[in-house]
Amino acid sequence: MVDSLLRLVPSRQKLYDSSPRLVRRVLVNLEARRRDWFRRYGDYASEVKRYDPAWYSNSPAAQEAYQCERLNTLVRAARTNVPYYREALPDVPVTSIGDLRSLPLLEKRSIREAPLRFVADGLPLRDLWRNTTSGSTGTPLVYYHDRSITRAHQAVADALLGSHGCLFGDRKVRISGAYVVPYEQTTPPFWVLIDRYRQLQCSAYHFAPDACRYYLAAMRKAKVTHGTGYASAWHLLASYVLESGDEPPTLRAIFTDSEGITLDQQAAVERAFQCPVFQTYGTGETGHVAMQCRSKRYHVLTRSCIAEVLDDSGTPVPDGISGEIVVTDITGLKTPFIRYRTGDLAAPAPNDCKCGWRSPSWLEIVGRVDDYVVTPEGRKVGRLSHVTKPGIGIAESQIAQVSPDEVVIRVVPDNGFDPQSMFLVLDAAHRYLGNSVRVSWEKVDRLPRMKSGKLRHVVREC
Repeated sequence: MVDSLLRLVPSRQKLYDSSPRLVRRVLVNLEARRRDWFRRYGDYASEVKRYDPAWYSNSPAAQEAYQCERLNTLVRAARTNVPYYREALPDVPVTSIGDLRSLPLLEKRSIREAPLRFVADGLPLRDLWRNTTSGSTGTPLVYYHDRSITRAHQAVADALLGSHGCLFGDRKVRISGAYVVPYEQTTPPFWVLIDRYRQLQCSAYHFAPDACRYYLAAMRKAKVTHGTGYASAWHLLASYVLESGDEPPTLRAIFTDSEGITLDQQAAVERAFQCPVFQTYGTGETGHVAMQCRSKRYHVLTRSCIAEVLDDSGTPVPDGISGEIVVTDITGLKTPFIRYRTGDLAAPAPNDCKCGWRSPSWLEIVGRVDDYVVTPEGRKVGRLSHVTKPGIGIAESQIAQVSPDEVVIRVVPDNGFDPQSMFLVLDAAHRYLGNSVRVSWEKVDRLPRMKSGKLRHVVREC
């Protein structure tokens, strides 16, 4: 009886889709207020000032001393209050950053099996934000953040943008995978205004060739001063500007996240928009980890995290050699991530950087550039990792476009794989790609890697 009644209640997405534009705008602003209860509360200005990037001009020794102090506080709190770490962390002193290697690595599987074991004892559920990763290499990961760590992650982001004159409250545009309009919608608007943030939120999934001009017109009308979001979407928009000569908005800077683009593509975005572009690297689990300087190096944000780059044996790699990024978040004590294996690869850089920041830096982040699926209508759809979220028991997955109108989702099954859940994955794929693309799935024993060893989640084979 209850199940039957629940089926009659429209989902939040259906309610949003069926609402007039003005009501949609009200709904997204209500959600923004809910998020800011976690992110921007209390003396938030002081929290942002705490992560002022000017700190990275301090000597490497001073930065490491701060990290070591925070690490000891974090390890003591985790060992005392957090169920998982109470069992996992050895009772050994941490006197230097090098002592990190005496602590165990944290695997995604451990979090996936029992996410609430990574939450400090006694923390009310109302103070937890439930997060879900995109699951780009397998089953999505559910994890929790408390209010303090959520606020710190947002403060780091706002401080980075503020150091380039792009302040919270200035008009900005964001292009991302946030749900804005139905994926099958073919006419603008493909955006919504979030008044609380003064943010024009644009969909990254509606970039058909004839849609770019509408995006640019909306940005000009909104008088945005800087941009953030998916690198691939900004590159698509830049390519249109350079080919068509259409007028871009006047921006102070663009900050990309969630995926990478090549330096040549980054240069194209800078030419098109006549402003600097800074690529950032981070994870939802640990927040921002590194950011490009004007010399195009990725500097580790040592004020908020400790980042190691390790080989398969857990040893730090030499400069110029790729290794896996392992992150310890030092911003909060109640929902900690200690030595978290990201699955991403970076190559450390030698010597000091001429930009003036003296934190460790990386030459590149390897394997963050996804391919696109090109629909028969000409839409270029990237960042499709959300598609496999409904799948149960997927160890790894890859979306391959095998012909102009056909996509195959390849999955490596894990324990508990449920073939029936793949019908939900196929439905999700159609929501993103439309009905003009045939979508199927197949079970495989393994997926091919790039030369770097990274799995590319979306590939075009036609």
